[in-house]
Amino acid sequence: MTLSDPCLPVAAPRLADPCSPAPGLRLGDHSLPGPARRPWSCARLLRAALAIALVALSGCVAFERAPVEELSCDPDLPGTWHLKADGVAKTVHIDARCHTEDWPNMGEQTMALDLTGFVLDRDRYIVVPPSVAQRAIGAPGDALIKGTPAGSVFLILYRIDEGRARAWLPDSQRALDAMAAGTLTGRKLDEKFPLIEGSAQDLRTTLQQHSAVLYDTQKEAIVLQRAAPASKDSR
Repeated sequence: MTLSDPCLPVAAPRLADPCSPAPGLRLGDHSLPGPARRPWSCARLLRAALAIALVALSGCVAFERAPVEELSCDPDLPGTWHLKADGVAKTVHIDARCHTEDWPNMGEQTMALDLTGFVLDRDRYIVVPPSVAQRAIGAPGDALIKGTPAGSVFLILYRIDEGRARAWLPDSQRALDAMAAGTLTGRKLDEKFPLIEGSAQDLRTTLQQHSAVLYDTQKEAIVLQRAAPASKDSR
C-alpha cells in the first residue's frame, strides 16, 4: 500500500510532467503506430502503477512531513490479501513487519514495499516517501524526488472492516479548493499539485478535522480482501 497520485511536479519550472510517458508511448502496448496510441494522463498512469501500489487513485497531494515521529506496523495488515485495483487482481503477502516483496508494480512486475504508517482515531494511514513513488512508476532520473521538498510524503488513508481493506489517496482538486477557502494550509507545487504544510502536530490536527475534505471515500478505492486460511483438506 506506491505509496502511491504522487504525480509529483519537478523542481524546475515548465518541465514535462514525469507522470506522463514520453510522447507517442503507451504503457504495455508497443505494437500500435504512434498516432493511434492513446496518451496516459498522470492519474491513469498511476492507477496502472502506483495505484496498484496504493499510491494513486485520486490525485497528487503531498504533505510537508509525516505527522508522526515513528512509523509503525498495523497488526491487522500482516497476512495474505487478494488485491483489486483498476482491473488488476493480485495476491499479496505481508509479513509481520508490514513488509511485502510481491506488491504489483508496472505490468507483471512486483516490488518490495513497506506498508508502515500510523493510526488516528478510526482512520489508518500508510506513509509513502517520494523515493518509493519514483520506483513504483518508473519515472526517469530523480524527477519525482527533486519535485517535492525534502522530507515530504504521501499519505494513503485506509480502513479495515471484517477482513476487507479499502484505501484512498487525497483528492488534489478538493485539497486545492480547501486551500483557497482557507480550510487547509499549504501551497501549490505546480498548477495542480498541492503541498499541505505544517508541523507534525498541525498535520495530525488537519487529518483529524479535515479528513473528509481531503479524502473522498465515496470514490473508487483500492480493495484488499483477506485470503481465507487454507483448509487441512487442501494440503
